[in-house]
Amino acid sequence: MKLDIIDNSNSKYKFNNNSFLDIIHSISDIENHKFNYINIILTDDENMRLLKKQYFNQDYYTDIISFNLEDSSDLIEGELYVGIKQVYQNSIKFNCDFNSEFKRVIIHGLLHLVGYNDQTKKDKENMTQLENKYITLHHDDILITI
Repeated sequence: MKLDIIDNSNSKYKFNNNSFLDIIHSISDIENHKFNYINIILTDDENMRLLKKQYFNQDYYTDIISFNLEDSSDLIEGELYVGIKQVYQNSIKFNCDFNSEFKRVIIHGLLHLVGYNDQTKKDKENMTQLENKYITLHHDDILITI
């Protein structure tokens, strides 16, 4: 399993790759989907808005966009675009620390890659329950302030 983290947001964070990999492996094992590679790209609000508009025909800022890149392989190849400013704003809105919100967003994106959706209220509730489940399984921080 290959993981690349690309920081195009000029954030001041160091990444705990082992924590990212632990989360990916946990989701892979429990959800019975294997990952080949994952790119995590941290980017700014405007790029996130443009991606959302271009690929989903929706014009608003978002915290995560998942792209499943594999064709017909059993191994998932995907990219997670993370709007780092939106994650920070959500951490304030939901009264939680930034690291926990970042972890939730990464888990949310990975769940999309294995096939979960959040289009309906019931789907959103299911995704939130799964996010909570994986957050309780992983206590290590995935971002380290530098």
